[in-house]
Amino acid sequence: MKLQKFYILAAAAMLIGAVTAQAQTAAFNATAGPFDNLKHDCVAKAETGSEVLLLNQGDVVVQSFTSCVAGVANKAYAIIKQSSNFGKIEILIEDLRGNILARTKVTVREGYNGLVVAKLMAEVNKGERYNLKIRAVSTDIVIEGRYNTDEKTHLYLNGWKLDGNISTAVGMEEVSDTSEALESSRNPYSNDAIDARATEFGATFSVYPNPFIDQVSITFKKDLKGETQVVLMDLAGNMLHREVRLNPVTGQKVNINPMYNLKPGAYALRILNDDRVFNQTIMKH
Repeated sequence: MKLQKFYILAAAAMLIGAVTAQAQTAAFNATAGPFDNLKHDCVAKAETGSEVLLLNQGDVVVQSFTSCVAGVANKAYAIIKQSSNFGKIEILIEDLRGNILARTKVTVREGYNGLVVAKLMAEVNKGERYNLKIRAVSTDIVIEGRYNTDEKTHLYLNGWKLDGNISTAVGMEEVSDTSEALESSRNPYSNDAIDARATEFGATFSVYPNPFIDQVSITFKKDLKGETQVVLMDLAGNMLHREVRLNPVTGQKVNINPMYNLKPGAYALRILNDDRVFNQTIMKH
């Protein structure tokens, strides 16, 4: 019965897709519904609908949102009407250039129906647009949406444009750093903000060598809970390398060795854990 019900929903989704076309960007909108009481400084959310969209294994749906704070997008929410089997979906946040800021995988049960919550840690700037991407990795899913809305929004599935949006939300927390300070952390010649961060950073991590030639290593100086991301970026904010560690312990080491040659100069090393963001400028010989 579960499988039969799934394919009934899937057939409905395929019919909607055939009528409207097929799921990359939609502006989020304030609406009533399951996203009303989320505990965040602000939430970018899409209108909750009663229609459905089928994602087969490997399909990708992308929808954009505008950040309402200067801080961190730390949770993403989506409404799944049903899944075909026990499996995983991947949820990512990207900037508009396609750079991945955060990603995670969420397990869903067979026949799952309800709200999916993905814990992420993506630094965002107020007023800038980003993409929320959902990929069906090892299951088929029917995801809730709303089509032919009055708003001029854009939604894509595997590159095919749809009119409407899917029922999603992104919860964000404001950080104490000002946008000015965040910008200065990318500038190796602006010392005030960097020095302030270096003190806090050095209490938790050891980064060496700096300057580096081919590889830079990060050693944890205390235990951390949850997912910790170590990201190497250029000063324009482009991600060059990313490592993820779960519950790192004192003495654990992460080696950053980009797969391609980096030009000599300054780079930004960023470490994210929970609601905390640590930045350090490093130099390459």
